[in-house]
Amino acid sequence: MSENTENNHQEPPSFTTDDLAHDDQAIAYLERHGADTVEHAFAIANILHIHSNVREASSFYRRAFELHTKSQTEYPLAQSLLQVRLLCLLKASLPLPPEEIQELENIEPSFANYIRGVNTAWREKDFEKSLKLIGNTYEGFHSGEEIDRLYLEIALLWLQSLDTGKKSNKNCNIPHHLYMYWDRNPPLEIRENIQYHQDLIGEDFTVFDHESASQWMYENYGREACEFFQQARHPAEAADLLRLHVIAAKGGWWLDADLRIKSDDAWDHLAFVPTSCQLFTTHNFVLHNDFFGAAPSHPIISNALLTAWANTFRHPGLYIAFKTGPGVLNRAVSRTIFQKVNHGEELPDVSIDNQDRFNDFVEEYEVHYKNASGSWHHH
Repeated sequence: MSENTENNHQEPPSFTTDDLAHDDQAIAYLERHGADTVEHAFAIANILHIHSNVREASSFYRRAFELHTKSQTEYPLAQSLLQVRLLCLLKASLPLPPEEIQELENIEPSFANYIRGVNTAWREKDFEKSLKLIGNTYEGFHSGEEIDRLYLEIALLWLQSLDTGKKSNKNCNIPHHLYMYWDRNPPLEIRENIQYHQDLIGEDFTVFDHESASQWMYENYGREACEFFQQARHPAEAADLLRLHVIAAKGGWWLDADLRIKSDDAWDHLAFVPTSCQLFTTHNFVLHNDFFGAAPSHPIISNALLTAWANTFRHPGLYIAFKTGPGVLNRAVSRTIFQKVNHGEELPDVSIDNQDRFNDFVEEYEVHYKNASGSWHHH
C-alpha cells in the first residue's frame, strides 16, 4: 500500500524565473504561497498579466484551470480561467490549440465564440464577423471587464470601415451646461477650479455638493435613488451615480472636479459638436466618464444608468470603475453595437472620439488631495 502511494505521489512542478518572466512580484508570490491551488496559480497569472507578461500568464491560467474541480460553484469559474488563458495566447501572438477551444466550447460555448471572435478581428481583420461571433457574450461578465473594451475597439474599427467620409451637418443637441460635484469641504485647489469654471461659464455651470445633490436626487428620482446616492461606499461612487442621473434627466456636460475646461474657445466649441451624445475613449478603450455630454434621455446614458442600478442591487461590492463608473458606459455602448450588428437596429446619434480629442477640450491640473486621502481605486 505504501508502495502504491509512493508511486502515485506527484511532486509539485518546479518553476524557473524564466517561467515567471523574471517578474519580481510574481516570483515573490510563488516563493511565499506556491502555485498548487487554483487561488495561488490564478493570483500569479494575474500578476504576470497585469505586467504584460502574457505568454507566461497563459501558462499559469492553464495551471489554475487544470487544478480546478470544474464545478460551477468554484470561483473563478473554469471557463473564465480557460478563456483568459486563450486570450493571453492571442496577445502573445501564439497559436490557439484547437483542443483547448473545444474544451472551452464544451463548458461555455459563448466564451469559445468570444475567443474565436477576437482571433478573427486580430488575425483576419474581419471586424463584422468578429462582432457577430462575440455576440453579447459580454453579458456573462461584469460591466467594464476586458471584453467590453475589446468589443469597443473592434466595433470602432468596424464602424470606421463603414464610414463614407461624409461630414455630419447635424446640430448639437447637447444642452450647453456644465455639471460638477464635490461632496463636502473642498480643498483649496478644488475651490479654485470651481471658481475658474464659474468665471468661465457663469450661470450655465452647476456644482453640486452632498447636500444639494441629495436634494436634487430626491426631487428628480425619489427616495430610493436618493438613498442609494447617500449610501455609496465612496464619494467617487456617489459622483458616478449623480452624473448618470443628472445627464439622463437634464442633458449637458459632466466634468470631474480634478479636470478643467481648457479655455473659452474649448467651451464655445462644445456648443457645436454635431451629436446628441459625445463620448471619449482612453488609449485602451475605456470610455471616459470624467468628461462626456449627452442630450436628455439619451438611450446610451439611460442604459448605463440601468446597469449602475442593477450593479448596486446585485453586485454591491464590485470595483467602483465596473460598478458605477466607466464600465457602465462601456456596457451600454456594447449593447448598442450588438443591436446594430445582430438585429440591424439604427445606431442612436453618438460620437465616440479618442484620447487626443478629449485632450483638446479638457486638461488635468495639479491636485494634492489624492495623496492625502484613500484612493477610490481600492474600493
